Formats: sequence, C-alpha cells, structure tokens
Amino acid sequence: MKIWILGVRGLLGSSLQWLCEKQRIPFFATGKEEAPVTCLETLKRYAEENKPTHIVNCAAFTDVDGAEKLVEEAYAVNALGAENLGRVARECGIKLVHISTDYVFSGCESTSPFLETDRCQPIGVYAQSKWEGELRLLEEFSQACIVRTSWLFGLKGKNFISGLLSRLRGVELIKAVDDQIGRATYCRDLSEVILALLCHSGIFHFANEGELTRYQIALDMRQFASERGIELACKEIVPVKGADFPSPAVRPIYSVLSTKKIESLFGKKPRSWSAALQEFVGNAAE
Repeated sequence: MKIWILGVRGLLGSSLQWLCEKQRIPFFATGKEEAPVTCLETLKRYAEENKPTHIVNCAAFTDVDGAEKLVEEAYAVNALGAENLGRVARECGIKLVHISTDYVFSGCESTSPFLETDRCQPIGVYAQSKWEGELRLLEEFSQACIVRTSWLFGLKGKNFISGLLSRLRGVELIKAVDDQIGRATYCRDLSEVILALLCHSGIFHFANEGELTRYQIALDMRQFASERGIELACKEIVPVKGADFPSPAVRPIYSVLSTKKIESLFGKKPRSWSAALQEFVGNAAE
C-alpha cells in the first residue's frame, strides 16, 4: 500500500499525514504548489513516478463566501479537480477516496438527518461546485469512494471551532449562531475513517455523534477548557441568529448527516462530539 494525499497543508490533509506517520503507513503528500488538482498532466506524472495504490483527495476550495466571487477558481478546484483525479485513478488502476460536504444539501426544509441517497440541492457556488465535483468524479470513475462530512475542526486550519479557543482566551464576549444545526467532525476521527474506507466504493457520510449549534459548541468548549485549567477571558457567550451575521453565501439551517450507513459497515457509532472536543481542547492546550 502507498497512499497519495492531496491537499496536505490543509486541516484534513495534515491530520491524515500525521496518522499515516503514526501508523507507519507508506505515503507521499502534495499541496497545490507541487501538484494542483486542476492540472491533469501534473497529476498523471506524479502518479506514474510515485506509483500510489490509493489516492485521498483532501484538496478543496473551502472559502464558502469567497467562492461567490471566485466562481471559476472554486469550480476549477472542486469540480474539475475531482474529475481529473477520477481520470488518473481509472487510467492508472488506483483506488480513490474523495472528500465532500454536507453543503450539497440545501438544509432549508428538512428536519431529519440526510441519507446518502437523499436528493442533493446545493445552494451557493461552493456547494454547487462540490456537488458538480461528485458528479464529474463518479462519471469518470464509478468505483470512487466519496466521504461527505460537516463542520470539520482540528489543530490547524481556519474555521469557527478551530479558532474558538483563542477567542475564548482573548475576548470577554462571544456571539455564536444558535439557529443552524449540524454535526461537527474532528479531523483525527475522520482521518481514521478514511483509512478504513480505502478499499471501498460509494458514498458515505461521517461526522461525530450529536446534533448541535455553534452556540452549544462555544458553551462546551468553554466548559472543557475551564476544567483543564486554561485561563479564559470570555465571561459571556450570547446566542444570536444567523441573519445577524449577513454573508455572501447562504448557510444551511439544518445540515445533519446521517451516519447509519457507515455505522452498519463498521459495527459502531462515531465517537461523541463531546469526547472529540475534550481531546481537541487537551491537544490544543499543550
């Protein structure tokens, strides 16, 4: 086995690299500087020279609001990039795991967790480009494995959860949205699932157990940080509506992913959100 990790400098890619090193799994890793997913010839050359048995595509254009302006760039990375990797995998006989998102569902009307078979209705450029990427990938390489995830957090990267601890340390008042519901995903847990799915095909959903809002996330993190003796400046966390933070892109109101399919495959539920957060806080505080 030899894994090729694309998007290694991002939140998930760096976590997957760490796990491969820890488990002594042979791999090589590239970022957009060495092997941009938008360049088919470069991807082919890397595959031919390094001969991976598996590809994990963690590369993505993830700036949800920025995508509304940088439409061509978002589609180039998220849609064309997925298609290119599908072609490389098919032509070179390589297994492929591609990471997608809960944003492929609109989240405007549903109140039940989304199954892998539910109809996708992406809203906004980021969401539409990720959905287009899924379609192009499967058209190019039907044996690919797609893992949809949501609210990813870890020790690196820019997102609400990953940056929350520093905000708790630095400001007295935090406002957090309390009318958007999802499931958070610790990148180390997702990395373990990716390795377990390397030889599988089809679409899977994965996130840590438990529905919650960003407001609940902030409350939980403050509690766990306080219990660990971390000095915090934050004295108050205030629930607000998503409409109080106008943004170019629409966020889903309810984007909870059902993980029943993957639970059935592996015979266990994902780790709870609470347990994952406690580990994250402990690692971030070291």
